[in-house]
Amino acid sequence: MKILIDGKGCECQPGQNVLDVATENGIDIPTLCFNKLISDIRPAGCRMCIVEVLAGGRPGLESSCTLPVTDGLSVSTKSQAVYNERRELIELLLSEHEQDCRNCAISGDCNFAKLCRDYDVDGVPVCSECPNQKEGCLLSRGVLCLGPITYANCNAFCTRKGDPCESCFSVLSNEDVLKFGIRAFAKAGFTKEDIIEAAKVFSYDRVKVLEKLIIKEELR
Repeated sequence: MKILIDGKGCECQPGQNVLDVATENGIDIPTLCFNKLISDIRPAGCRMCIVEVLAGGRPGLESSCTLPVTDGLSVSTKSQAVYNERRELIELLLSEHEQDCRNCAISGDCNFAKLCRDYDVDGVPVCSECPNQKEGCLLSRGVLCLGPITYANCNAFCTRKGDPCESCFSVLSNEDVLKFGIRAFAKAGFTKEDIIEAAKVFSYDRVKVLEKLIIKEELR
């Protein structure tokens, strides 16, 4: 039996699903419920693996992990409809996501942060991508790194190519991420004045938002 995935003919066996066939043929389909980094996670219907059925089945978007192969089936993994749906799913997941990347066991090798970059969704702090983990974390060494309050789309490029971390001066994050960062700074022993001084690299308006949140968090 053969199916088409992005126009590529792929041999398959009855009983397989499209995700399995794509994986066997080196075709990348993103998943979250099949995250190999966390052993206790089981398939839970994240729908990130959706594909668009073009022929040989009911037209429309389907989860590839539950879509059985049928002779003549043709699907796209990267149509505009697929991209738009995945991006919306990531935004919904992010809205309910606890921004505690600095203390995450898999921080630095995060599938979700990568998906945010791939689909141009901002909102995960740089800490999730920084290779300076555990003892190497700058905050734990008394350096006020701005990673906890800035977006992770940089992929920690500076440190990955061998340069020392200069703290991150990229785009200041949304309110939920700022709250995460403020708590991380407070836990590391930094004061309100320390944070505001470091944040002056950002625009005046964004610094004012940060100041208001610091007051809400009752940081001294």
